[in-house]
Amino acid sequence: MKIDFLKIKAASPLKHSHPGFDSYVASMEKLIRETIPESVIAIHEASYFIPVDISFQKLENALPLINLTEAKDAPCTLSLTVLVREEHAHGMGRFLCDMISQKLLPGKTAMPITFLRSLSFKFIVRPQKRYYVIELFIEIESLKDLVTIKKNFPSFEEEARLTILGVEKARQIVLSKGHTMQEKATILFENLTSLIKNPYEYSMGSIFSDVQKLILKATHDHNPNKIPDHILPYLDAKPQVFDHIIFKEMEKISVLFHDDFATKRPLNYLSKILSYLYLFRKIATYSTKARPSERHLSLKILKTTVSKSPIVALLISVNLDPLSEMLEVADIIKAISKFVPNLELVPGSNVIDEQGKEGIRLLYFEMKKNHDLPFKSKEIKLLKKRLQKEIKKAIHSKTSTTLSTNEKEVRSIISLNKELSTINDPPQAIIQFHGEKEGFFHFSAIVARVQKPHSEELILTSTPPISIRKQERKISGILDHRFLKETYIYQMTVRKEGKNIKEARSLIFAFLKKYLHNLRDFNGGMITRTYENLSRLKELLNAKTHDELIESYFYSITPSYQQGLIPPEILQKHFEISLKALDQDFLLEKTHIFKTAAENQILFSIVSTNEKEIKQLQKEPSLASDGIASISMKIFDLNLLGYIIPYSEIDAIETVDGLTTFV
Repeated sequence: MKIDFLKIKAASPLKHSHPGFDSYVASMEKLIRETIPESVIAIHEASYFIPVDISFQKLENALPLINLTEAKDAPCTLSLTVLVREEHAHGMGRFLCDMISQKLLPGKTAMPITFLRSLSFKFIVRPQKRYYVIELFIEIESLKDLVTIKKNFPSFEEEARLTILGVEKARQIVLSKGHTMQEKATILFENLTSLIKNPYEYSMGSIFSDVQKLILKATHDHNPNKIPDHILPYLDAKPQVFDHIIFKEMEKISVLFHDDFATKRPLNYLSKILSYLYLFRKIATYSTKARPSERHLSLKILKTTVSKSPIVALLISVNLDPLSEMLEVADIIKAISKFVPNLELVPGSNVIDEQGKEGIRLLYFEMKKNHDLPFKSKEIKLLKKRLQKEIKKAIHSKTSTTLSTNEKEVRSIISLNKELSTINDPPQAIIQFHGEKEGFFHFSAIVARVQKPHSEELILTSTPPISIRKQERKISGILDHRFLKETYIYQMTVRKEGKNIKEARSLIFAFLKKYLHNLRDFNGGMITRTYENLSRLKELLNAKTHDELIESYFYSITPSYQQGLIPPEILQKHFEISLKALDQDFLLEKTHIFKTAAENQILFSIVSTNEKEIKQLQKEPSLASDGIASISMKIFDLNLLGYIIPYSEIDAIETVDGLTTFV
């Protein structure tokens, strides 16, 4: 006698079952049989001699299962079926509806979902486990829409699967004893306030969600920043009760996993990263709100293998002062090198690298040893014991160069503000390149627009290869006493992946235009001139081996508008004396200064191992004139500082130590 493994019963059968309910369960059983591939459970081969648990282990490993029916012509109706473990599936229906609209057919205002059915159930042969199946019927109007959906479904399926597994893992962490009551409370609070505050992600509401928000608001009006005490015992008993927002948050993180990163790592490992990043971000955000004067650092060390190389991955969240503090991947690797020498960053592994306006720094990156040597267990133990303290020490003050970007922002905002004189003026954007490191180009984008009536706040979402590291909104003026002038400041990165700076900037402008269709590139003309100057400089130097060094040199010229104004022939001479300065012996002398003349300019290049000396010279007020171009770079342990000074500015530097000898 064979066993029918796929016979089901409702997880919570009705006490006084209606005849129609039994028929409904039977129809759902048929759906489940169609959803589970024969390769997962060999139905016809099963017998009493095959242990049930072993047979169902294949099913557990395959979940979630996501199927979309086939269709060759339109109009038609497609069926999307999702089968998951029931324990952590709360909020999935709303998540799937939102994702279908946004991912299967992007650009369509709403996908018509004409029917939905679902069931929480058990397999009769394995009643201790509960599962959940949901089927959504989607109306397709045209053949073009059908082709687009078929093309988008593989990425939709992978993203949905990764998000569902990430949510499962996150809820399991909350259920575990590894977090304090306060940490669990912050996560519940995040989900309650997400309903009260009506986040921008959910513009399509319903009367049910509106009533729910109203009830929650009434409950929390007396103190919306505190979870009522009577909820905390419930949290301790059932902390798995999350709303659908967790799916959306998880999805926003998962899109940062580019194909090359995701395909080399197991799905289970990716879901683990997602869950920790989600929890770390929420814990840091609400801990910072509760105790803003304290440092809140979360750290997770993971071991894995990528392309047969032993890897150690770090997940970090920490609160920083956005104006004065910074922490970069290079700072952390330098701290780790005290315990584990000969480390290097795994290329393309720093997929999460962002800092929100609250100052929460969120990082994920991987490291490996030279020659792919394995990590010793004592090294991992030492990292777990000492690394948190070392990371806190690695947080440092922003340099004066970094802080001066605030002044540049103010000038850019004023310039853009002048362009907005009527409500019909198009939005304006200034896009600036700031450098490259660790496989990324770093840009800032300042966007100014007149806020139209009923328009929503402009919130950008990271879309590979572009990552939004920071975004901030300012009110820069009022037009006609009733229309606000808004300015948005974004810090973003673009993965290099063979792209040059011009291509990366074009990607950013195209990305911004998706949100603002009539956007104007305010500094586009100057940028074109800048690219022409850079191309000509490369031709003059004729040194492909120095290509990256030339670009780093060129884009370190400040003020940035000088990049498009200084003749490339002068830049060539300055670059050449800079190479000479870098090629000196620094064992006997810590600082070397080279000087030459070109047309009506004097060119200086100073290279030193003494960083303090270089920084002191940078602060010299007489060298801060807009007519003087400066170049500042760090090349390994050498600090390069260059100046291109017109003869008309010579008098201004007569008192500067170290330069006066050469004037």
